[in-house]
Amino acid sequence: MTTNLPQSDLPKESPRTILFQFVIFPLGIVAIGVGIFLLFGLLATEKSSIPDYLNQIRSGSAHERGHAAYQLSRSINRGEAKKYPNLEQQVASIYTQSKNDDPRIRQYLALVLGKLEDKLATSVLLDGLTDKDAESRLYAIVALGELKDPDAVPALMTATRDDDKDVRKTSAFALGAIGDARALPALAALIEDQVADVRFNAAMALARFNDKRAVGPLREMLDRSRLKAAHMREDQIEDTMIMAMEPYVQLARGEARPELEKLAKSDASLRVQADARQALTHVPRD
Repeated sequence: MTTNLPQSDLPKESPRTILFQFVIFPLGIVAIGVGIFLLFGLLATEKSSIPDYLNQIRSGSAHERGHAAYQLSRSINRGEAKKYPNLEQQVASIYTQSKNDDPRIRQYLALVLGKLEDKLATSVLLDGLTDKDAESRLYAIVALGELKDPDAVPALMTATRDDDKDVRKTSAFALGAIGDARALPALAALIEDQVADVRFNAAMALARFNDKRAVGPLREMLDRSRLKAAHMREDQIEDTMIMAMEPYVQLARGEARPELEKLAKSDASLRVQADARQALTHVPRD
């Protein structure tokens, strides 16, 4: 039977809204995982060991288990996992048993497996791609992107065709992180997606392969009016434009100059102007 966590412990916004609004940024997906844990409830004040947290996740109340998952992630961030051999196996076992548990617990465990960076977790995370809960699938994909295991590529390619747009774009991000050329057909198909940020994630992933099919959507990412039409906030618009500049120069070369000169001269954001001027120094004169 599923035991839901108390509503008072849940963030007011879905992690999907907070963290997957626009997942193109190559900032290290570990930071995204840490952010998710930070959003979950109040922090436990008593410091326990990793075995204590595992025991709480196995048998504690719903409230205790959520906090234990958060504290487990912090322990791993502090490098404490090195003290405990076979930790991945223990977390993987709990993850497998959580199939019918509260989805939030399963999501946290998926991210812990990603942070442990042990490719032995790939098989159990691939099972997570079949979860009915779309957010649980998202977190499994994030973790697989951290593991960078080529064995995950076929399943992630299938996930690029998921009905859920956030699953599609996060799959594109993960495939770009893994860097296996088998993903190219799936990524190329995504640049035709009806959802803007799915196209943009696919373009960023294709750019990692120096694939010029990314040029069109990268150019779109530099068009402020197109980004406003995609209902992005101003900070998202700026970040999107800036993140597109380097791969756009890399792939479009001299053809990138007109767009960047326009941005450097007259964009509404001084930050975008400054980054456009910097990007122009890398545009070849050919």
